[in-house]
Amino acid sequence: MLLCAGLGTRLRPLTLERPKPLVPLLGRPIAAYGLDQLAAVGARSVVANTHHLGHLVQPTLEPYAREHGMSLAGVHEPVLLGTGGGIRNALPLLGDAPFAVFNGDVLAAPDIARALDLHRASGARMTMVLRKDPAADKLGSIDVDARGRVRRILGEGAAPDEPVTRCMFTGVYVLSPDVRDDLPENGCIVRHSLRRWLARGDTVSAIVDFGPGFDLGTLEAYCAATFGLPYGCGAFAGIAPSPGAARADGRGVSLAPGVRVGSHVDLGDQCVIDGEGELRRVIAWDRAR
Repeated sequence: MLLCAGLGTRLRPLTLERPKPLVPLLGRPIAAYGLDQLAAVGARSVVANTHHLGHLVQPTLEPYAREHGMSLAGVHEPVLLGTGGGIRNALPLLGDAPFAVFNGDVLAAPDIARALDLHRASGARMTMVLRKDPAADKLGSIDVDARGRVRRILGEGAAPDEPVTRCMFTGVYVLSPDVRDDLPENGCIVRHSLRRWLARGDTVSAIVDFGPGFDLGTLEAYCAATFGLPYGCGAFAGIAPSPGAARADGRGVSLAPGVRVGSHVDLGDQCVIDGEGELRRVIAWDRAR
């Protein structure tokens, strides 16, 4: 499942005209990189939940799914249901096998295959992909022991009787298909379902992942990823390092004779650049003038 229903408020005004998963990153929608990750672990069908400008999501992402031989179905939420409610609403389309959940508005390359293997071996209700973060205590930590079992969340519960690693949740996880009755009709899966499973003694597993990842939630983070990825600050399928410019070779770009392309420039298809001077640290979407 690809979560695509958020409002993207921190990335406004970019998200006023398209949902955040469709914001272009080096020539492709952000969510297309999530489809790459799901395809890499053998996914053949993907369900995307939608809300804000939801009518744009499926037609935009379907060509990227077809590149991998995957089908893409959309489930629209007239009212936002949260992660737990969104998954519950989509369960009829998700089949009867464990399934991976990936945020459509982040750029990450986690080891989903390892999470799937642990999920099947442990019989867990949920297997989370975590990362180490020095701010875990401040932002809400997930405590996992050496066997890969989640012991506490958000500082709640009795102190574990063995050493744990305090981590942050990446928003990527694997779920068993029989979780429907534990999912809220509207709400967050961590604050509702995960709390219930831990209180009940159900197994919740986790891997600590060291793959590259970017939270593209702010304009500053979005620019940093656009300008940094061509210089090799993270390895992702579909992004080839090209020091000197981000992506100054969009199709049909028109540059006035007095315009020079400098460093850190990302020009979308059919851009028109008038005037004169040098472009530096510029992101222009398709058909921008």
